Amino acid sequence: MFIFKLNLLPYHMKFLLFSLLIACASYAQKDSKFLISLENVNNVEIKSDFYINKIYDGRQIKDNIGTAQKSLFNTKVLTDFKKPFIEELQSYLSVCYPKREGKRGIDIRVDELYISEITRSNKEIGYATVVLDVIEKIEGKDVVVGNFSTTTESSGFDVTNKHSQRIIEALGSCFESYKELKKDDKLNLVYKIEDGILVPLPSSIKEGVYVNYKDMYTEETLDLGNFSITNYDGKKCLLNNKTGRLENGFYGFSDGENFYINLFRFSTLRLYAKTELLGDYYCVDSVKMSSVDFSALKAMYGGGLVGLLLFPEAYEVEVPLLLNRLNGVPVFLTDKYMVNLLSGNKELNKDYLKTKRTSNDKIAFYKKFFSL
Repeated sequence: MFIFKLNLLPYHMKFLLFSLLIACASYAQKDSKFLISLENVNNVEIKSDFYINKIYDGRQIKDNIGTAQKSLFNTKVLTDFKKPFIEELQSYLSVCYPKREGKRGIDIRVDELYISEITRSNKEIGYATVVLDVIEKIEGKDVVVGNFSTTTESSGFDVTNKHSQRIIEALGSCFESYKELKKDDKLNLVYKIEDGILVPLPSSIKEGVYVNYKDMYTEETLDLGNFSITNYDGKKCLLNNKTGRLENGFYGFSDGENFYINLFRFSTLRLYAKTELLGDYYCVDSVKMSSVDFSALKAMYGGGLVGLLLFPEAYEVEVPLLLNRLNGVPVFLTDKYMVNLLSGNKELNKDYLKTKRTSNDKIAFYKKFFSL
């Protein structure tokens, strides 16, 4: 890295450098969303005995598909498809899995589809994650037969122009896994389509495995008895007793006493974290800062109050995480967040500042503030 002292530069060079920085920042703000497409001349029909009939958008976060790094400063910007989400996927899948005589139709629900990229040393690494459910018609009912998830990655000096390719590879991998699904290993979860406004969130969460966040409303679950729960890095993993597969694509599960949520976009490790219900939020008592890409989160949620209070100070190693149960928006209970939150209540703020400001302290005073 080339390093120089700013105070050694002539005045006109300082002015030029300052102007360049302002111009780049202004450009990054104006060109704030990066659009990609799955259309490609190399897309060809993939051998299969099925075609994609309907596509349901089961994502909890629908206003973007992740972040990409742009400009000389690798600024994180929101990314989306050029076409509406379902239209973009349908256009691609109609080419690779077209409807033909003799093929059977399946529906899919996309639970997650997002991209990201990071810079390490002298190279960039791009990621694409896809989680989808395959829905078959069984005895006249729509049934989720399998949940499939894949994360693809590739590296180089600039990986931004390969995001579409990584998404295509992740989609293909999910469908290849579906082809290998055995009849006895099917999930057989009745799929209920929820249109319009969802019913109120339940105040308690019954035992079972929840494939998608919408299943929290319908309370359609998989039998927890078909899975083994194991520990890893202070979180939980789900092991499918039938297939022996590690199930890291489900939304979450409840053991009847506690609900464990998949951190998905908010952690580099796809694990299930124990939660506590705090009003409209799931509260995870502690999230390691090293496992969270805050620059990506800032691009996604950088506006308004969330943007001002979301991002932890560098010295905070672990903080509690709140996830909005309806839209998935995260809030980190950082020291800055808590001080701002309690500033309107002098007595609570005074008591909070006397504590060691641990995760338990933050959660306790959050509860006091909102009388939870």
